[in-house]
Amino acid sequence: TLNCSSRFTSCKAFKVLMNEINDLAGQHEVVAENLQANVIKELNALVKDIREERKKQLQEGQRLTQSLQTQVENLQRSKKAYDKAFRDNEKALENFQKADADLHLSRAEVEKQRANLSYKTQVCDTAKNEYAMQLQRTNELQRQHFRSGLPEVFRQLQELDEKRIKNIKNFIRSSVDIERNVFPIINKCLDGILKAADIINEKEDTILVIEKYKSGFVPPEDIPFEDLSKGGSDSGSANNINNIQISGKLKEGGYTVKGTITGKAMKKRAGIFHIFGSRG
Repeated sequence: TLNCSSRFTSCKAFKVLMNEINDLAGQHEVVAENLQANVIKELNALVKDIREERKKQLQEGQRLTQSLQTQVENLQRSKKAYDKAFRDNEKALENFQKADADLHLSRAEVEKQRANLSYKTQVCDTAKNEYAMQLQRTNELQRQHFRSGLPEVFRQLQELDEKRIKNIKNFIRSSVDIERNVFPIINKCLDGILKAADIINEKEDTILVIEKYKSGFVPPEDIPFEDLSKGGSDSGSANNINNIQISGKLKEGGYTVKGTITGKAMKKRAGIFHIFGSRG
């Protein structure tokens, strides 16, 4: 029998092709391993660091904003208290002036209004001072918030995003370098595949098949015409027809005329013509 891997050029080429594809697969594994070790691992670490740092900066921005908001609320409360104390003081002054001008009121009532005015004035001054202090604190905190605190948070976020973008560029470059490092071996494998394709010879392969399955028979002679009107017998015609070589062998189990491709004479052959036979 024919050994496909050792005789047919197409089979030899296919075997080489499989070997080269195996080497190609190995290089793809190398690429995957290097990407995992040098890109994906670092990428995961970068994502973790950026996520934590971003969370930290957002929390800082939230803290600064909340601090300013709290101070503004303190200012609003102090302003509201100052407004109330001022109105109360104005009313106390008005009441004292009316009492002092009313000659029908006793001196004790006038002194009562004077004492109330003094108390309201003291409360108003205290509220005014508290309002002034809260206003000063608010303005200082507001300046600090918008001129240094919040800009610093945005600067940190900007640097963080620049770091992310820069590393994207570096990861892309690293990925390309990893791919390029295996190009020489991949090209060598592809060259091997092309070389294997070049050794395929369709003529040589088909000749091997012909040499394997050729019958060695010569074409049969023409069937003679038998004229029964001249006294011929139909039995002879039937014998001639029965001896026709249909499938590459004699109907009665005869032998080949020229032997086999090995030169051994008189070897019984089945031939290749059985492929045209009925399969049921």
